[in-house]
Amino acid sequence: MGEIIDVKPLKERLKKEIKDKVFRLKSRGTHPKVAFLFSKENKGADIFHRILVKLGEELGILTETIDVTNLSIGKIKKLIEELNRDPEVHGIFPIRPLGSKEIENEIFSTMDPEKDIECLTHENIGRLFSFSPKFIPSTPNASFEILKFFLNKKKISIKDYYGKVAVIVGRSITVGRPLYILSLMNNLVPINLHSKVSDISRFTKIGDIIFSCAGVPHLVKKDMVKEGSIIIDIGINVTEEGVVGDVDTKGVVEKALGITPVPGGVGEITNLFVFKSLLSAYKLKI
Repeated sequence: MGEIIDVKPLKERLKKEIKDKVFRLKSRGTHPKVAFLFSKENKGADIFHRILVKLGEELGILTETIDVTNLSIGKIKKLIEELNRDPEVHGIFPIRPLGSKEIENEIFSTMDPEKDIECLTHENIGRLFSFSPKFIPSTPNASFEILKFFLNKKKISIKDYYGKVAVIVGRSITVGRPLYILSLMNNLVPINLHSKVSDISRFTKIGDIIFSCAGVPHLVKKDMVKEGSIIIDIGINVTEEGVVGDVDTKGVVEKALGITPVPGGVGEITNLFVFKSLLSAYKLKI
């Protein structure tokens, strides 16, 4: 029987680190600020932006929210150009979706790469894929932080996992593909699964670590995982039974060494990494 990974100690540690850094910056007369772009038409994005604004206030960070609903692509690009030039804005965080892929690509290409804290511009994606990132997307960054936190709790070094198999279920540009690159950077052997794989269990059964970010409720079940594996459940799915992850937690925890809960797992740490990246962006501008 494994355990549900309690991320609360990690959450509190990260909060303290961020608050301490912000306090030191404010004592020198500077104040980190992030601009959130979102569309109220997307209920999830609206909720997420409210959560981030509230957390920013708690951490002592300034936030600006821009609702781009019904704005033309030209108007949105003009707003971003203004944010790029504003020396008091240190990071820009678009909360997807903001429209079609074509529209999003136009928006992202307008952003100053040094304010692109979610690693959405081509320049920052290229730096990540060449193993020299300025920024790492918040969810993959949080996922690896939780993995290392859990291994440390078990008195296991990440080096003991060098050469082990990391299975990533999902291939989105902000989660699945960056997880693949981070797995390589941490000397794991990544396998990236997607919707065209007819039987994902062929691969999940050999995973020493599984990162599931498919957005399919209870996709990963007990008979699909390896004994003693570590499961990082990134999925957030709203169902009749409430918010659930991609993994059937009750069954899988019987075989896994550890599994993150949903809710109360990766999302809690992801939110904090948005602001950790903001502080990194601040350093680039001083």
